Amino acid sequence: MNKRITAIALIAGMTIFMTACSGRTRATVVQTLETYEATPTTSDTAETIDVDEDSMGSVTLNGSEEDSYTFVYDTDIVTYSGQGGNFFLVGSSPTECYLHIMIQSGDTYEDAIKSAAGRIVEEYTLDSGRRAVCYRTNDETSLHVIIEANDIISSGTGVIKITIGSADSWYYTQKQIANMVDKGF
Repeated sequence: MNKRITAIALIAGMTIFMTACSGRTRATVVQTLETYEATPTTSDTAETIDVDEDSMGSVTLNGSEEDSYTFVYDTDIVTYSGQGGNFFLVGSSPTECYLHIMIQSGDTYEDAIKSAAGRIVEEYTLDSGRRAVCYRTNDETSLHVIIEANDIISSGTGVIKITIGSADSWYYTQKQIANMVDKGF
């Protein structure tokens, strides 16, 4: 039994090392028996999550106000870290290729564009028909994507803000990432 656990740990460690976020890593390696914090609490308890091909995960994310939103994601691509809206590319470290997803009630898409003036990389329409804008942050390795979310947010106005860490290392473009996140709500 101990040999089997040791073998699984070594394989998982080598998988992480070999597919770490350098270059444009394709998220094809699926880790099994990774341990993540179950909920963003102060307790030290963790649970083991079986990551299986063709599996979907869901998590409840809190908005900037009291509302909560269910987010469904493909665990073959990203894994929820258990801390707020933090996700990371499967096969990489949570501090390298990461996504941070925030739901901001009351903010408008137009205000987000104004605040990003001069730093906009690209504006586009997502598969859902919602507008999105990608802009640079002060950190040269990260980008922000703002998705218009008036029909998702219960107050009628709001945006989904995604921070993409190590943006040049993701296999997916910022537009593809925005579409994946948009489809999860």
